Amino acid sequence: MNEKVKYLEVKEEQEEKIDKVREMFSDLFDFVETQCEASRETSLAITKLEEALFWAVKGISRENHI
Repeated sequence: MNEKVKYLEVKEEQEEKIDKVREMFSDLFDFVETQCEASRETSLAITKLEEALFWAVKGISRENHI
């Protein structure tokens, strides 16, 4: 299987970092959803936050695997 698609086991330290990142993004999601009116722009902002969260978690999970 190509290395790029394999599930990467994460260490406890990495899991703690991922949990912290998710907590911080959760606050951002809550802020945007409560402070911005529903609109295409708000939807795009949420999508970009989701993308940023994905890449942050991916970056942490790839530590020590590169």
